[in-house]
Amino acid sequence: MKSFRTLPILLILTSVFFSCTKNVNVIPPAYTNKISIQCFIEPDSVPVLYLNETVPYFDNAIKKNQLVIRNAVVSIESLTGKDILTLDSVFDKIDCQYNYYYKGKNKIQANLLYNLSVVRGSAVYKASAQTDILPAAIDSVSYIAKFNDLNGEHEGVIVYFKDNPAQVNFYRYELARYIDINTKKAEAAILSTCLGKDSIYTHELGRAVYNDVGLQGQQIKIVDEPAYSHTKGTKGSVFMQTIDQNAYDFFDQLDKQKIAVNNPFIEPVFLKSGQFGDKAIGFFSAKSNSRAYSFVYPE
Repeated sequence: MKSFRTLPILLILTSVFFSCTKNVNVIPPAYTNKISIQCFIEPDSVPVLYLNETVPYFDNAIKKNQLVIRNAVVSIESLTGKDILTLDSVFDKIDCQYNYYYKGKNKIQANLLYNLSVVRGSAVYKASAQTDILPAAIDSVSYIAKFNDLNGEHEGVIVYFKDNPAQVNFYRYELARYIDINTKKAEAAILSTCLGKDSIYTHELGRAVYNDVGLQGQQIKIVDEPAYSHTKGTKGSVFMQTIDQNAYDFFDQLDKQKIAVNNPFIEPVFLKSGQFGDKAIGFFSAKSNSRAYSFVYPE
């Protein structure tokens, strides 16, 4: 009878496995802070601009009151005049902190060229946007319990609409609804001591953006994963945002960057220079929302 000695082999394999573990100290490369400028302008709405400082990934400054840039001079100008935006804020009960932004006084008008100027010390950032974007018209909205994308299997809200052939279009999904402390975000409970028993109105914005290349004038179907949990009968209003290419390029890069972070087989994605060159990241863009389409979750 033959006997097999497995213990020495097991010890050798265990030794080899643990000998491959090694602690390495990594010194992060030098980081140059930039500013982030994010602003949509839409007819019949006053302009709102978010202005923040970028920080390294492991930086301790993560609160919004630490990132906001307070000492800038922000203006938006068109043929109708010049609007000076002033720093404002609103308390976010979900995050238990204030959201900071620069807000104008005059409503944006359609079919005008608007020029943005952000001055911070000796640095000046400029961009332009044209408010001639036509809104989409949603035909119907439905629900699917399971669909697959690059991030796996999800549920989805399906939006059907016809593309406008008169312009090149870029789209982004939006759902407005009420949430409360029992609502979950990305399957995690909302841990907010500020929300209490209140229900608050919030806007879910699609992470992905879409274009109509090869689909001009055709019927389009967009499936987007809900950000928050729901129960049967949960009501909301669905919008389809039509945005310009500057905003599309920015959000498309962010989406690809997130996919690359979560997938080790995809090369890292870095934000490319946009409207502000290499001085700042972000966008100054026009958008036009469709009319609200009432939607009720069937399950």
